[in-house]
Amino acid sequence: MARYLDPAEAAKELGISKSTITRCKQMGFPVRYIGTTGRRYRVDPEALSDWMNERGQQAQEQAKISTARRESIEELRRRRHMMCG
Repeated sequence: MARYLDPAEAAKELGISKSTITRCKQMGFPVRYIGTTGRRYRVDPEALSDWMNERGQQAQEQAKISTARRESIEELRRRRHMMCG
């Protein structure tokens, strides 16, 4: 069962800042809103931790792909310069 905390409590439990939680919410992390104004919300710390780890793994995979792409572009550039003299 999910355990919802306010952002300050969740930040303290996870050892991150409240601003980080706000940025995660803006990037698409689902939160549970309280009331009708849409300003107050609660966060499931376990789900946030899992979500952040998943995003980190995706970022690492993207970094590997972009590094491989960059290396291939540099290799093509070297070949072109060798051909042109």
